[in-house]
Amino acid sequence: MYRALAAGSNKMKKILIIACLISILAGRADADVLNITVTSPWLAILVNFIGGVNVEVTSIQDWNNNGELVRRVNARGIQALPENSLIMAFDHHDARVLGLQPERHANFRTLYNRMPLDLSRIDAYMSDPSVIPFIAQRVLMVLADWDPSNYPFYQRRLAEFQARLHSTILAGRQMLRGQQVFDLTGHSRTFLQAAGSSIIRPSNEEWSAWSARRNMSQLTEAISRMVEERAVVVMDHSTPRAIFNALSSNQSVFIITRPSINQDYPAFLHDQYLSLWSRTTLRPLPPGRR
Repeated sequence: MYRALAAGSNKMKKILIIACLISILAGRADADVLNITVTSPWLAILVNFIGGVNVEVTSIQDWNNNGELVRRVNARGIQALPENSLIMAFDHHDARVLGLQPERHANFRTLYNRMPLDLSRIDAYMSDPSVIPFIAQRVLMVLADWDPSNYPFYQRRLAEFQARLHSTILAGRQMLRGQQVFDLTGHSRTFLQAAGSSIIRPSNEEWSAWSARRNMSQLTEAISRMVEERAVVVMDHSTPRAIFNALSSNQSVFIITRPSINQDYPAFLHDQYLSLWSRTTLRPLPPGRR
């Protein structure tokens, strides 16, 4: 009996020692986490994915519930950033527009000396599966600069990102190849084209009129015609506000949403493709076609 109690006591001691070691290691890991401030929710998404458990990310800007880009850190918060803060921006112009002063921060880094893409159209570029891997590669380089000992980890995460993005696009093509899409999006055309969808766009004259809230009856007629022809009508949060507001409650219209900054991006894209495919297969036939 005493032997059993002693054995149980020794076992409990081992468990407590292991628990203490785990606690110490967890605390050390928490202490080693990189606290990174970024200028864009797109950067936050990529840093979160590639950095994994090694990073905690704060984005100066984020999307609100309406998909609009808003500031989450005000000017006072930016001024209060410690001089040793890890800060990432697309380029210096991107940082200065938000009130950041790169010269104040020794750990300020940019992906490019001068962004080769138009930052006013960054949503379109970051939704393009052929572009975003190159941006992700730049994110890896900055993370490795700050934390060179974990370069192999970041490299593996980048490889995983690229592989999963590729497989997501292939899955999208299997689901949506040849599917007619009436594209009313502001930034998602390349996302739809990557899946092999057949894109239909309104004329420039129609687009300009509808964006200015003119000839809205023609917009309603165009939607009805597209539904009759079994095309999927698609918008996103960059669709001109007049068009978006007119169609947001229309159940025939599919809205491509925004990812959250903590969301797994390839999984988000897959969910968007799957939801769009479900809309093409599950919607009822128009009247007269049943």
